[in-house]
Amino acid sequence: MVQRIQSVFMFLAIFSMIIVMYMYPVLILEDQEKMLSDFMIAQISVLIAMFLVLYSILQYKTRSKQLLLNQLSKLALSIAFFTIFIQKEQMLPDTGLFLFLLPYVFLILANRFIKKDDKLVDSADRIR
Repeated sequence: MVQRIQSVFMFLAIFSMIIVMYMYPVLILEDQEKMLSDFMIAQISVLIAMFLVLYSILQYKTRSKQLLLNQLSKLALSIAFFTIFIQKEQMLPDTGLFLFLLPYVFLILANRFIKKDDKLVDSADRIR
């Protein structure tokens, strides 16, 4: 269900992953810039994270599965981040590497609202 706030945060996470992947360089050294798409393992990891988040949006009826999928996508994002950080050699971080934390924050916010929604449903079940 797209009208839930956690779905909006998950869409924003996907959108920010796409922007970081193709718009901003993650590493820079003088005149040489490296995009996220230049790192194969990181790119695959981010694509897996995007797929998991998209699948998580479709799993709106099972909140526990949504939480698990979001945690796995955060793990994939962490793998991509550390892969870039390990392979940076003498290059300096650029805007894309700092913006790379944005989808992670969106997923944390989505998880917070999923847990809040779960508590609301549990409290409604106690009333019945």
